[in-house]
Amino acid sequence: MSAATPFLSALLMLAAPGEAADLPYRLPVPQPDAAAQLAEMIGLYDEICLKAFPDDNAVKRAVTARGTAATEMRKSELRRYLHDDPGVGWFLAGRTGRFEITIEGPPFHACGIRTLTVSGFPDLSSYRQLADAFEAGHDAQKIGPENFTVGKVDSIGGGETWKRTDSADEALLVFSSTPSADVRVAGKDGVEMRFVHQIHRGEGH
Repeated sequence: MSAATPFLSALLMLAAPGEAADLPYRLPVPQPDAAAQLAEMIGLYDEICLKAFPDDNAVKRAVTARGTAATEMRKSELRRYLHDDPGVGWFLAGRTGRFEITIEGPPFHACGIRTLTVSGFPDLSSYRQLADAFEAGHDAQKIGPENFTVGKVDSIGGGETWKRTDSADEALLVFSSTPSADVRVAGKDGVEMRFVHQIHRGEGH
């Protein structure tokens, strides 16, 4: 098991909901084109989580600039994503469906974007191009993919991590999650895709 595993474990535990039967894994209607949905998600991730983050105020400006398309999450809604950890989140009505944007407070300072898909994204080459450009010049180490089952939800996560000049650990991560086979119901078996940019300063930073 790699030394970077805590990145995946911590993020997955934070995002893991309760029982799958209670989760909004209903297939999106109308079903979006996967390529268009991925392109919109990558655009949001680039603007909000790569360019604006880790400046939380810049993130808020980028999201709220979308006007009524963005709705701030209530605390009860935010708990599904961050549990008891500090942070803020928004629901964003996009062209291809709804996106959830969350900012988690330190020590795991993270910007995440999620969306519900029919069956995931079969071709992540456009994401890979964006991540490679962002990671250029860093000694990025691959982590995962690793499989997790938490709260009746099966997830796969992986990505890259590197050490910053301020000794913090930085990572770009991708997760896919769907209800476990024993609780999966037809029509409520969508795949949640999640892109995360995380900075972990650890204790003493």
